[in-house]
Amino acid sequence: MPYSSFIFDKSIEEIIRLLKPETLLDLGAGAGKYGELAKKINSSIKLTAVEIEKDYIKNFKLPSIYDEVWNISATDLINPKYYDQIFDVIMIGDIIEHLKKSDGIDLLNFLIYRCRWIILEFPYRYLQNFVDGYHSEAHISVWTKDDFVSFERSQLYEKNTQRLVVLRGYLENKISVADIESMINEHE
Repeated sequence: MPYSSFIFDKSIEEIIRLLKPETLLDLGAGAGKYGELAKKINSSIKLTAVEIEKDYIKNFKLPSIYDEVWNISATDLINPKYYDQIFDVIMIGDIIEHLKKSDGIDLLNFLIYRCRWIILEFPYRYLQNFVDGYHSEAHISVWTKDDFVSFERSQLYEKNTQRLVVLRGYLENKISVADIESMINEHE
């Protein structure tokens, strides 16, 4: 069963409001939580979901939330087929820990060239193995602030078992990391 923590929901909502994206890629869309949130903020946003589990796409009716749904692994994005895909915001909510660490690092380095911002929320010291027979739900890597030092980024926010960090992508934008941090600090 897909699950995304609610701990940083208000901050993520306000980050999306501040950034005003026209396009958003939701990696590991699960039940569509972040797609629904983005549509609530801007009903005309173009949403793309990446979801590895066909059952989740069907059971959570992801095509009714997203403009496009790609039934692939997040790491499958590192493929010439997707080199020209760009997004204002990429949401990586509670999925980076499901990837091998080396794959996650490669993915972040690939995505940073193809967006303005990456919003990353992930658990820390939260144990999870297979869920309902889905291997993709197992946590297999640990992430800390040291994993993001090569990126222009916000500080790493910590609350309970969750972590939040925002990475500035290489596509042009006028919002600063300081603006992001100021907004998060208002809500945390």
